[in-house]
Amino acid sequence: MESTKERPPTTVIIVGAGKGGTALLEILHRDPSTHILGVVDINPDAPGMRLARKLGIPTAKKAENFLRHPDRHIDILIDVTGNENVRRHLQHIKHPNTRMIGGAAAKFVWALIEAYRTNESLQEEVATLKASLHKESGEELIFGHNPVMQEVREMILQVAPTPATVLITGETGTGKEMIARTIQQLSHLKHKPFLKINCTAFAPHLLESELFGYKKGAFTGAVKDKPGLLEKGDGGTIFLDEIGDITPEMQVKMLRFLQFGEIRPVGSTETRTVRARIIAATNRNLEQMIKEEKFRADLYYRLNSFVIHLPPLRERKEDLPLLAYHFLKQAEMRINKKVGSISQAAISCLMQYDYPGNLRELQSIIERAVILCKGTQIEPEHLPHNLQSKQHSWQLDKGLIPARERVLAQFEVQAIQYYLREAKGNISKAARMARMPRRSFYRLMEKHQINKSTYEEL
Repeated sequence: MESTKERPPTTVIIVGAGKGGTALLEILHRDPSTHILGVVDINPDAPGMRLARKLGIPTAKKAENFLRHPDRHIDILIDVTGNENVRRHLQHIKHPNTRMIGGAAAKFVWALIEAYRTNESLQEEVATLKASLHKESGEELIFGHNPVMQEVREMILQVAPTPATVLITGETGTGKEMIARTIQQLSHLKHKPFLKINCTAFAPHLLESELFGYKKGAFTGAVKDKPGLLEKGDGGTIFLDEIGDITPEMQVKMLRFLQFGEIRPVGSTETRTVRARIIAATNRNLEQMIKEEKFRADLYYRLNSFVIHLPPLRERKEDLPLLAYHFLKQAEMRINKKVGSISQAAISCLMQYDYPGNLRELQSIIERAVILCKGTQIEPEHLPHNLQSKQHSWQLDKGLIPARERVLAQFEVQAIQYYLREAKGNISKAARMARMPRRSFYRLMEKHQINKSTYEEL
């Protein structure tokens, strides 16, 4: 049998150790098919030069140190300086068999690397977050780096093992059902039924019979006994979604059920007992409804023994790129179409929108973009028209001063994120790039709830 000869690694010299050269070095040194012979830059303190020394890769101020070595074969010379004089000089001194990448080609390579690094970092972050929850939950719940969401995560871990009733509040689309399912998966009831009841899915006059069941002959059409939904959840977890929308009459019956676990089917004189963990959710302000006498105070106090409030997406914008990538992967599986990534321009458009529909709306936007995308990357033209234009975010109808403050806040967020991304989460370096005191830069981060860990090692 003829033996196969292993192909030797491609030998490379990188000229230019700034942003582009450093990125090349970070990626190529991990590639077993590539061997970096050296890094060249006139500045010995350039980031790529420091990284090369740390990795044990030779460095030099002049390319001649490597190119004129008689016993050294160089396959590829990559010039990322962007300097035409440097390119011509390298072209003149390199060996005829050495291929050179420079000028527009080098810029193209850099653009590919930027997309690769952004995509890779998001993939790694999604994998890390999923792995951290895998032992505890079967759900794909993305918490991100937002401080409030980190508190939510800790609250879930604390309350899940207990039998306490949980009330989840937050705007429509913030992920209340996902939180409820996660609590159930982390509890001792994870192998028991999880019953979701949407209190707005039934007409008010039908809700009682659906929840509590009915006896044969209780009303026209009741031709046989039917158990209620609450009875089906016996021994497990019952999720009462939109609890704030039930009628005052139903609130009385629900209070008795929460107090004693008792249900009485419509048309029956007998009560039955259901033992279940109760998790409720609402997008209403129940305290305000109590003041308006639209919701019973005693029912509210029975529900709010442990409250988890979910922030709207507009208040956790630092997590939006991660969430968008998460929904991209979901859409790819659901639609059976490979897209791969989201361009920085598209991310910028997504960052400027307020999402009244929250996570649910973002998920729909990404799924639509996947359907429309014909290439391997979502671009602004694949987004809804109101996201492609920046005019919508000004909201001039609310007055000039509020609009100006809003635009300024959006600019500050994007600028801080840019500098942190460039500085890989190093606040001191980011502040120097922004030409402002570190303390002032840090205050802006706190103001907009931007976490530096999002940008470390990107």
